[in-house]
Amino acid sequence: MKKKTKSMWALLNPLEWIAGFFQVLAAVFAPLLRWLGMLSPPSTTGFENIQKEDVDDAKQLAEQQEAAVDSIIRELSPAEVVRAYARADVAGRAEMNLRALDLDQQDWLLRLSEEDLSKLGMSTTSACARSLEAREVKPAYPKTAPETETPEIYQIPSAEEIEDMKREYVAERFRQIQRELWLAPGVPNPKPQHTPATLH
Repeated sequence: MKKKTKSMWALLNPLEWIAGFFQVLAAVFAPLLRWLGMLSPPSTTGFENIQKEDVDDAKQLAEQQEAAVDSIIRELSPAEVVRAYARADVAGRAEMNLRALDLDQQDWLLRLSEEDLSKLGMSTTSACARSLEAREVKPAYPKTAPETETPEIYQIPSAEEIEDMKREYVAERFRQIQRELWLAPGVPNPKPQHTPATLH
């Protein structure tokens, strides 16, 4: 972050002089006060008190998790390894264990283009097995599951209902216009109850 430079006008401000004086005092006396124990030590909130045993436990847990992942990968069939490799990203492919495949199969898999890998990734496991045997990408995609939700049925209104809706709309519009005109200033009352008598 760039340090903000002060303008020449800031040097004429007496508050800047006072702030500079306190900064000089803090720079001179802070080490002395800290050495005498009069300043509080820096805050340690947010830091964990980690012991050597905690580090050893975390290391042992990570080794166990890595061993479990390796055992799962060893149990995968060659077709499942091909499908997992095709579905992984570039970093995941670099770390993937391909020992379930022989050298020819590994060579074929590593030479595939990104488009072929995406096709294999979307394919079923049996399609990956067929592709691995033929050394040629033969995708077969799983069938989409039918929609379980029933579609919403919209009821078409009858002619009488449409006519009633029109009448209700016109009546509501008329009431709204009447309310607007009734209280408007300068508009004479359309239904006078009585007419005041005037004397000449």
